[in-house]
Amino acid sequence: MSTPCTLTLPDGVHPATLETDRGDFATLQAVPDVGTPLGTVLLVPGWTGSKEDFTPLVDHLARYGWRTVAVDQRGQYETPGPADPSAYTLSELGADVVAMSQALGGYSQVVGHSFGGLVAREAVLTDPSVFSTITLLCSGPGAFSDETKRQGLEMLAFGLDNLPIEQVYDLKLDHDSKEPTYAAPAEDIAAFLRVRFTGNVPASLASITRRLIDAEDRTEKLAKSGVRTQVLYGESDDGWPIPVQNTMAEILGVEPQVVPDAGHSPAIDQPAATARLLVDFFHDR
Repeated sequence: MSTPCTLTLPDGVHPATLETDRGDFATLQAVPDVGTPLGTVLLVPGWTGSKEDFTPLVDHLARYGWRTVAVDQRGQYETPGPADPSAYTLSELGADVVAMSQALGGYSQVVGHSFGGLVAREAVLTDPSVFSTITLLCSGPGAFSDETKRQGLEMLAFGLDNLPIEQVYDLKLDHDSKEPTYAAPAEDIAAFLRVRFTGNVPASLASITRRLIDAEDRTEKLAKSGVRTQVLYGESDDGWPIPVQNTMAEILGVEPQVVPDAGHSPAIDQPAATARLLVDFFHDR
């Protein structure tokens, strides 16, 4: 989960609904102030995240000349979704991202953060023709292998199946607040984090949680997709182990790129540096 530093939208960044053949999706969007956009960047958030994880990055990328769209996936925060768990397989979520790119004119530069990287990869494998590039931002090749993380995810998914989502959030917050690295956010940010988590469709969040336990490694298939790929992470990323991300990059035939002074959320920790690495990759033909 990424924690925003502020809830104030930069000038030029605005909420909008993206209409697609697979439904409507809540977004934050921005376009360059001057000239025709160089193209479209599609930002896909991760587990317990939302479009707000990218707010400063949306602004920076638009300033570089790119139309930028950050989304809530189906069942995530402000995008509705069904209560049926089968609606939240990676193939279903990936098909949504294909539809988003098509609705935006195709040829998107898709950036998937954390779990969003698994979804973005699925989208590219579903229809590579509608993507120019894919960036795996603090993402991994498949399910987590760390047993402690897996057990925590299994407990959370079980809770979402059996308890009100508000109670699950309170239990999760109580657990997280006891971690040595926990830092309490400002009051307005704390309120947003609760509203965002409890705004998820429980079946969506439970299913996404299980994908982090059972997702298949499809790195070799992505390497054969023909879509240019970037592996990018914060230097202190604590999601997938960095050696695992480096091995993924090796299989993809690319050099991993590192955002200095950033953790698992470079788009928030260092948005300017993250944007620079992204646009350099977009232009590197």
